[in-house]
Amino acid sequence: MVNLTLNPFEIPEIFLHIAELLDQRDLLNCIRVSKAFHRTFISLIWRKITVGPQGDPNSKAVQKHNEYIEEITFESYNFNDSFPEKYESLQRLQSIAYTFWCSWPIPTHLIKQIKAHSSIITSFHVTEYTEYPPDFWKILLECTNLNHLQIHKDIDVGVDLFLQVCKRLRHLELDHVTIHQFPINILSREHSEYIFPNIHTLRIDHVRITDPPHPYSSWYCLGMLVRSCPALCSLRFEGENEDREDFYKIAVLQHPWTLNNLSDIHTDITIEDEHLAALLRRMTKLKQLCLPACKFGQLSLQELLADKQEVVDNGQLVRKTRLLRLCETVETLVFVINNGIGGQTILSKCPRLKILDGSVITVSEIVNGAEWVCTGLTHLDIYLEADIDQETEEGMAKARIAFRQLGKLSWLEYLDLTHDRGKRTLDFSLRAGLDELANLKRLDTLWFGYDRQLVPLEDATWMVNNWPNIKYVQGAPKGFFESHSVSNF
Repeated sequence: MVNLTLNPFEIPEIFLHIAELLDQRDLLNCIRVSKAFHRTFISLIWRKITVGPQGDPNSKAVQKHNEYIEEITFESYNFNDSFPEKYESLQRLQSIAYTFWCSWPIPTHLIKQIKAHSSIITSFHVTEYTEYPPDFWKILLECTNLNHLQIHKDIDVGVDLFLQVCKRLRHLELDHVTIHQFPINILSREHSEYIFPNIHTLRIDHVRITDPPHPYSSWYCLGMLVRSCPALCSLRFEGENEDREDFYKIAVLQHPWTLNNLSDIHTDITIEDEHLAALLRRMTKLKQLCLPACKFGQLSLQELLADKQEVVDNGQLVRKTRLLRLCETVETLVFVINNGIGGQTILSKCPRLKILDGSVITVSEIVNGAEWVCTGLTHLDIYLEADIDQETEEGMAKARIAFRQLGKLSWLEYLDLTHDRGKRTLDFSLRAGLDELANLKRLDTLWFGYDRQLVPLEDATWMVNNWPNIKYVQGAPKGFFESHSVSNF
């Protein structure tokens, strides 16, 4: 900063802030601007490369930019009979991924690749059906900085070695995995060799345990796996087994409560209102609650707003005052509409909310309720019930107030006011107050009625002129937003 003549567009740190807002195409354009731009942005372009049917950099290009490559993804790649030699000498490789039905490289080549970067590799991903080479888990144990592992397929040998690898991880994703020979000791909290102190993120997607120890179910064993992760912050679990409720009860409802850092939950399991409320009562902080099959009701809403939480003190359950209420920390709420609970309350009590999917609100509640505080909302998918006569002067005035409240959500990208209810919502016309939404410059998609509410040409033209990012509006003339732009009017 002592050199006041220095052009700010020649300072790499400023470039890096700009780069956070750019996609790959924009970065490619930036490197043509100047030498300073090229020096900074070229490293970002080559930091992560994808090799597959859509492209495979030639050897000269890889050698020239070797020093920048940190992540490599082989996507639907045919390895033939060897690992590509040009990728064996990458100097800074930290992440390797195999996705979308790659033909697996000969085991010796894969092992050689992992060993060559064992001291710096931090992430390893395998998706689709792939056979693990012999001694796979032993090789991963040599990767001292490995913290992110995503695997697919059976673990039929080396289960204990796999669990040893898990002890080092911060992020573990099990995708359609079958685990054989599950150790019975993991079902006991007394065996510290099966505690995974570093795991912060855990995804369990269609995972099963074959021949679980009697009398436990596969989901019970997975529930105990979750309880063995005391530092867990984010949990996602999905599956088709009818005993999935065992998993939820074991993982997050049993006493004593062990998941003190849990703030994100994603699951397709049906959870009753009382059970969800019991979970929220124990949580210290809530960021993501993505439960599309959950019946979020009055009990859960009370815990979302409560200023006390449940904790264990000297073996006794007591209520302790929260530093922040859950409604003050939550960013994502996704659930099943249940008895029209909480729409206006959530929107007026959750200032950090970015996504709300699955709530009911009426125009009267908006008119008579408090101002919405979630001004950073980007995705709103609710049922907005027009409980007014939109043909009367009073009804039109109330509709305009509702539009005005929506118009303050200037970060909205997706807006659906019907949420599969099949009922009519507000009349989306300039006459009714559509012009109050002029500030929704980021809006991409709008749904507002399953009765095929049509948009007159005048109103559709207004949308194009005022919403530069709009792509789809249900009810607009077919293809209108693909064939028209602001410059056409």
